[in-house]
Amino acid sequence: MTDRNFSTPIDRSLNRLTLIQQAAQRSGALPAAGQLRYSKLSPFDVSQMSGVSISMVERGKINGHEYIRELEWLQKETSHRCFLDAELWTNEILAYLPNDWCNGSDSGLWNSGVKPFLNDSYSSISSPTSSAAHVPEHATKLKSKYTSKFARTLIKNKEFRRASTFLEKTMKENVEDLFLYYRVLFLAYYQEHLENDCEGIERKTSFAEENSPFSLLLQKMVNEKLREHEDVWFEYLMGLLEVQLGLKVEAEKSFRSVIVRDPRIWPAWEGLSLLISDIEDADNFILNSEIKSLWMSDWFMVLVLQRFQQHSMAIQKAEQLVTRGMTGIPMIITKIAACSNARHDHEQAISNFMDVRKMDPYRLQDLHFLSDSLYIRSDQVQLSNLAMDVYKSHKFRWETCCVVANYHSLRRDSEHAIKFFQRALRLNPGFAALWVLIGHEFMEMKNNAAACVSYRRAIEIDPADHRGWYGLGQMYDIMRMPAYALYYYQESQKCKPHDSRLLVALGEVYTKLNRVEDAEKCFTGAYLFGDVEGNALWNLAKLHEKFENNNQAAQVFEVFLVVYELVTSAEEKVIYSVAFLANHYFKTGNYEKASEFATKCLAYDTICQEGNRLFRAISNIQQRESELAAREKQHEGSRSPVSAAEEQGADDEMSEGEDELSF
Repeated sequence: MTDRNFSTPIDRSLNRLTLIQQAAQRSGALPAAGQLRYSKLSPFDVSQMSGVSISMVERGKINGHEYIRELEWLQKETSHRCFLDAELWTNEILAYLPNDWCNGSDSGLWNSGVKPFLNDSYSSISSPTSSAAHVPEHATKLKSKYTSKFARTLIKNKEFRRASTFLEKTMKENVEDLFLYYRVLFLAYYQEHLENDCEGIERKTSFAEENSPFSLLLQKMVNEKLREHEDVWFEYLMGLLEVQLGLKVEAEKSFRSVIVRDPRIWPAWEGLSLLISDIEDADNFILNSEIKSLWMSDWFMVLVLQRFQQHSMAIQKAEQLVTRGMTGIPMIITKIAACSNARHDHEQAISNFMDVRKMDPYRLQDLHFLSDSLYIRSDQVQLSNLAMDVYKSHKFRWETCCVVANYHSLRRDSEHAIKFFQRALRLNPGFAALWVLIGHEFMEMKNNAAACVSYRRAIEIDPADHRGWYGLGQMYDIMRMPAYALYYYQESQKCKPHDSRLLVALGEVYTKLNRVEDAEKCFTGAYLFGDVEGNALWNLAKLHEKFENNNQAAQVFEVFLVVYELVTSAEEKVIYSVAFLANHYFKTGNYEKASEFATKCLAYDTICQEGNRLFRAISNIQQRESELAAREKQHEGSRSPVSAAEEQGADDEMSEGEDELSF
């Protein structure tokens, strides 16, 4: 942590007025519920708040017809290639098209005769109405067509190994079946990998070894020179294999190449968002590659900003897409809600999620963020209703398991919470947040070993997620190992530099290690970055009090009272602050301010006697001072005539002596 990131000690650089003005600016940054979050802030303002600078070029309205044609092409490609998740993603967006974009749309791509695959002689498979004109005459070709259809059915039924045996018979006849053969082998290996990976919490052996089936499949595709194939989807599949082998640099290059070759392939954008090294790199890639994309590049930046914890800018990017015409799409609304959840704006997050549930009651994507907001708000009633609703309709989805686990965790039933988190991990072991949540539950049960494994697994999956680092730091902090905790808190703070909670935790560890200046910088920085939990000023004041810097402690306690005096949840800290200030100013002889805070003491039952004691002490001191002043005045009044006579006698004697001497 460098000095330039934080101010110097508070008594030298930040007076009370400056701190209060900063707090007012921070509190005014959030609009009322239901309004667009950053519609009134310029891109420069949001960039300054987040500490990241990217290009925020204002783009015009999206051309509805081009938008529809792009999505229809992607839907057709993903459908024939059995990318079920991408097909679902595309169809959902098409289902929520704005009405004015649907008017006059001829859906030309569907009727244009464009073949979804290169060298595809079986376009009749997806067009039953025209099948009579393209039915092969030879019986062998007819059987091959039916074999291909059956293989696709097996893929959709998740019988991947079985599908590969049928595709192996037809893959030499057309590019379509050749691609599906390699893809279905990848899916079979990936399914086996997930099944092996979810057997327990303990660490698993990586697949990045010599005899890995992923490695053998990738080598086979390299030998056949499929990366240079004119069908760009082969290179995308090789990128997926490189991800599974841990070859992240090579996978990133593959995804970049796919996007440059055909920017309409959204799965490549999504894969790149999980691998790219930083936000500026993503922004430069879009600008320098001259990618012609209507909106996918903007949505890609939303995902990148969210991944690197720049939630304010992600919300602004998403809202730009709304203003360009993509209104009423659940994907965008839930993403804004998820970013609001990460920014601790839980009221807005809950409101957005409820709007989506009215539109699509059975949509589960990102619903675990809603359960998280309800958990933090301690809204047991709504969380219970949500858990029952999703459990009835989607019992074996990982999102459902996560929602139910949060409900049990809110009820302090850690055993059942762990049970459902483990179910969620069996269904989706590659989601870092689940490992963090189950780590929290293990910490509640004092199972530090399992918690440590869970947090480390979260870090392995996504090193950019601060929660895994923070969980490990918190665990070592509880175990009274501040030196270890310091390292993990520092790594966590690197992932999310402007999170006040991380800075407060870091400051507390510095305090335990007697590194006063570092702790002071952390607490001051946490307050200036918003102080979500309201602990920064309190810890800063206690830090000065601990090391007997009472003048600085008094200054911070006064700021704390200005900000939190009317906050009900901070009443205990307010009481302590008032008592401290009253006694401090009494000891330093500032009886006017001591009387001011002694008066405030009378408003609280627990310290009203302390206030009365200080009033009596101040009264006694003032009475003694007035009596002493009166006695001195009276004494001076009684001594004045005598003193005048003595002075006159001395003058007479001196004059007589002088006369005698002169005489």
